[in-house]
Amino acid sequence: MSAFATRPPRSAPPGAWGNRDLLRLNAYSFGISGFILAMDTVVIPVLVLGVAPEAAKNTLLGVLGLVGLAAAAVVQVPVGWASDRTRSRIGRRLPYLLWACVCIPIGLAGLALPLNYGSLLVVWLFIQINAGIGYSPYLASVRELVPVSRMGASASVKTMLEASGGAIVLFLASMLIGRYEGPETAYWLWAMLGLFGLVIFGSAGITFTAIYGKMRRSGGPYTSTFRRAAMSFPESTAMSRLHPDLGWFVVSRGATLGAVVIFTTYGLFFLREKVQVDNPAQALGVAIIGIGGMLVLTTYPAGWVSDRVGRKPVLTVGYLLSVAATLGMIWANTYLLAVLVACVIGGAVGIVLSAHWAMANDLGTRGREGQHMGIVNLGSVAGAAGAKIMGPLPDLVTVWYGPGLGYTALLAASALLFLIGGALTLKVRVNRPGVQRLAVPEAGEG
Repeated sequence: MSAFATRPPRSAPPGAWGNRDLLRLNAYSFGISGFILAMDTVVIPVLVLGVAPEAAKNTLLGVLGLVGLAAAAVVQVPVGWASDRTRSRIGRRLPYLLWACVCIPIGLAGLALPLNYGSLLVVWLFIQINAGIGYSPYLASVRELVPVSRMGASASVKTMLEASGGAIVLFLASMLIGRYEGPETAYWLWAMLGLFGLVIFGSAGITFTAIYGKMRRSGGPYTSTFRRAAMSFPESTAMSRLHPDLGWFVVSRGATLGAVVIFTTYGLFFLREKVQVDNPAQALGVAIIGIGGMLVLTTYPAGWVSDRVGRKPVLTVGYLLSVAATLGMIWANTYLLAVLVACVIGGAVGIVLSAHWAMANDLGTRGREGQHMGIVNLGSVAGAAGAKIMGPLPDLVTVWYGPGLGYTALLAASALLFLIGGALTLKVRVNRPGVQRLAVPEAGEG
């Protein structure tokens, strides 16, 4: 059989992929998302305040985030492509997950050393690159194992775990980093870094055993999926073999993630300067509990509905709510009001992220899961990097037009990006519940 013949979407017995299986398979999303969100939201901003001039803090924070994300983006596609062709006793994807779990804690230990801005940048680059090496192959495993009839549910579980991981890890990290005041209290920093290491190892271990166990027990198609022979180089890199509307989706993904990342990156400074809370790190940690709770409440219903009525109707509702609530944040001048509006944003973002990730899996090409997810993640990273580029915006607007208006400009930019992301999803053609997939040779086929 030709390696590029079209086959019907694969299916699995209903009991083979219950919610417990999806939770175990997606557990790594809890750890890696919570870790990255906590780093971006409270840890890196606090560390930047210790090494950067006050007047340039937003700009230098944006540069740090942008360079780190650019480094992660560089590895996304080639690592995904390589994992499609890796053969080992533990499958194609798991060696990359193991690599990340070893290297990320090494980078974390570097954050506890005496740092200046340059050394902080180097350590953060190391962490981001190794996080990228593990993440795309992990997502490709989810894409190739979960049947299309459960893809929306899987996307919802992934989003819920990301949200709960973000809320829990960020809350704990904010409580710890809020007590860190310099070298004399370095034990609080070490406690937080130890927490991150445990979260990464624990969540990766659950996902590792889930993937490996599924591969070992299933046999047949799943075993051949993990151990099939490599395809030739020209075929493996041909972009024309991927979904024709993948480009539109990647741009939509970038705009959406850019809108989300703006507030997570600059939220601490927003609370510190516009809302004027006393301890912004701890205040943001408390707020994240409510925001994450609302996000978790909306993700599973959104994925469940999108499996039945399609992705686009659900996405339309989520994007409209996100735009309205983000614009409403401009008038939030008290901590309570800011938290209430942020909770609405969290619920709307939960709807968007759940259905949007299900659409990402719908567009995937069988046999090229790693390459596909690498490209999708490239859009995610580009969007997050775009949010980092906006670091100078509040600084410049504040200088030109007055205090407080810089964060108004950031929120307006976030709303605009939500609008662009939603509009672009309308251009993506999706055959629900899945789209055409390129088949791969089964065991014994040439």
